[in-house]
Amino acid sequence: MAFLHLAPELGALDRNRSLIEYGTRVAADSGADWALSGELVVPGYRFEPLIGTNWIAEQPDSWMRRLARLSSDLGVASFVSHPERETRTGKLFNSLFVIGRNGQILGRQRKLKPTPGSEDWSSAGEPGRPIPVDGIKTGLLICADAYKPLPALRLRDSGAQLLVSAAAWWPGEWGPKGEWEARTLDTGLPMIVCNRTGCDDDAQLFDSESVVTDRGEKLLTVRATESTVFIVNCRLRQGHIAKCKLIKSIVLKRE
Repeated sequence: MAFLHLAPELGALDRNRSLIEYGTRVAADSGADWALSGELVVPGYRFEPLIGTNWIAEQPDSWMRRLARLSSDLGVASFVSHPERETRTGKLFNSLFVIGRNGQILGRQRKLKPTPGSEDWSSAGEPGRPIPVDGIKTGLLICADAYKPLPALRLRDSGAQLLVSAAAWWPGEWGPKGEWEARTLDTGLPMIVCNRTGCDDDAQLFDSESVVTDRGEKLLTVRATESTVFIVNCRLRQGHIAKCKLIKSIVLKRE
């Protein structure tokens, strides 16, 4: 799999979408089966004061369809965080989508606990079910939804075999302090977290970690100060991570 550990530019939708596509192509060229990226890497995390919300559309919009075609052409499954608008109600959600190797959207999860202040634009989602990806029942979490046990436990009880989280969670006073490891102990399931790097308004994410965790331990931790694709050989066996090794890292230069 590939961690697209990116440094999006706040509010630069087209540039950030191109960066995700670039990273996806690099991931596929390096042999990855899955390409994961962090929370709200398309608009940047604190986008709303800068560009508002009128641009948010029902999904799949034209760009999501383009990413789906790219995923199909490359034969990779893509996990991508993108805001969406619910046409019937007009509500907005912070959502994590899964695109299969065939270019079909396999499912999505709307963030259950939008962060007060930074995510006031977003409505709270409802608990979802695991999504089969390459035969693995995958439970989706979005950043702070991993802070407490209940969302992960619900996914386990619904049949999840693996937890995947998209995050924009930087270190510091409110940074992660063992929550990801704790969720693997609560559920007995391994967990993969793709975070991000760079700056976002006044937040510094350069030391933020993307991790693979299982049985209460971090098996792999990667970080970077600029947009980087980390290629990781990760194998599941009997419900746990049997192998986890960083193969290579590729710094993404702006095209």
